[in-house]
Amino acid sequence: MRIKSLAAISSFLLLCFTMSSCLGDNEEYEYSPNALVQAFELDAVLGVNYVFTIDQLKGQIYNQDSLPVGSDTIINSILITKMTTAGVISIRNHDNSQDSIFSIADSVNLVGTMEKPMMFKVWAPNGVNTKTYSLEVRVHQQQPDSLEWGATAWTTNYAPQITGEQKSVLLNDQIFVYGAGSPVYYASTTNGKSWNQASVSGLPSTNLTSIVNFENKLYATVSGSDKSYISTDGISWVESPLGGGMVTFITPINNIMTAIKTFNETDNSGVSTMVERFCTTDGASWTTGGIVPQSFPRNNISATVYTTRIGVENALIVGNIVNPTEADTATVAWGYMEGQEWAALISESKYTCPKLEDPSIIYYGDAFYIMGKDFATFYKSEAGIVWKEQKDMFMLPESIRKSNTDYSLVVDSNNFIWLTLSNPNEVWRGKLNKLGFKIQ
Repeated sequence: MRIKSLAAISSFLLLCFTMSSCLGDNEEYEYSPNALVQAFELDAVLGVNYVFTIDQLKGQIYNQDSLPVGSDTIINSILITKMTTAGVISIRNHDNSQDSIFSIADSVNLVGTMEKPMMFKVWAPNGVNTKTYSLEVRVHQQQPDSLEWGATAWTTNYAPQITGEQKSVLLNDQIFVYGAGSPVYYASTTNGKSWNQASVSGLPSTNLTSIVNFENKLYATVSGSDKSYISTDGISWVESPLGGGMVTFITPINNIMTAIKTFNETDNSGVSTMVERFCTTDGASWTTGGIVPQSFPRNNISATVYTTRIGVENALIVGNIVNPTEADTATVAWGYMEGQEWAALISESKYTCPKLEDPSIIYYGDAFYIMGKDFATFYKSEAGIVWKEQKDMFMLPESIRKSNTDYSLVVDSNNFIWLTLSNPNEVWRGKLNKLGFKIQ
């Protein structure tokens, strides 16, 4: 910035008074008392023009949307392209120790204005009124598309009796984790470090084959039973009135629950066979749909429900196939929209997600992600069909990659991903940086 003597400001103000005194008695002029900054703009940063807010009451100028990571290395050469006032502007250096007249032809080093705002003073044309503004140029300090887990586990030894397969579910802002033959462990999503345990009642066992939250109640199926069970607190369970024949719950969507049930059906030759069919329920009665294909997942189903850009709620699921064949070399997502049947989202082999053991799927940050129990990587898709391995930024915790342990995964209402492991018995909490940025 070119330093100009403040004597120039005094000269300008003196000129205003001189002009006023030289006018005839019948030619009186009133110079504006307006000392406001009316517009402010920076030159484009990395090709993007960022909007600046002028808070006239607080005398603050700042950008609500922070500049990208690394911008603080280039904004020392970015020009202020517009600063509209009715008077003269003086600018104070970063040390707030010296003033100089400001012109938009000057280059101003804006580095550091997030930690220590730069000060401007506006002198109104009447030479009397002044107003001081602070300029803050905000720059992201984190990569917005990076998934941050922290350096260590969120908590350890959270569920000592869960050593194998587990399932987790959210209810009333709490995470509940179930393992075969163990108590239920639960913690608040606002903390997640302090875990409680309770003995489960009303279930024939805690070896769950599915558990979902439907209308703020938990619905579960249990290994060895064709019934379903309901709980309002995750601890005390009762048999549901939905009857038998249950194979598994899949996922709720809108105001219905999707599931698989078995039926004893007789064909045209009079032979009776057990048939698995898709079903939906409103919690009171069942609606029966089509026959479940052999390639549809039945074990360890993981589902994610999302809203499309046109406001329609859809669901995608992945899971393990009961009797896979050599042709089953990919993890295929199945999609569902209310009123429709489940459909496999199949792509060319070079764009598929590899076959993963116990896969989980989430819709997160406007994209789908799949991971398996080897924890090697996430696979990403914009529509659930074409999948791409993530090799940087959106990664799993480095210390557990390729650990191959039983796990479960949920995403809470604050966009935190909770990864609970059996061995090591740890909880990890991660979040995409851009989902944590708040407008200041």
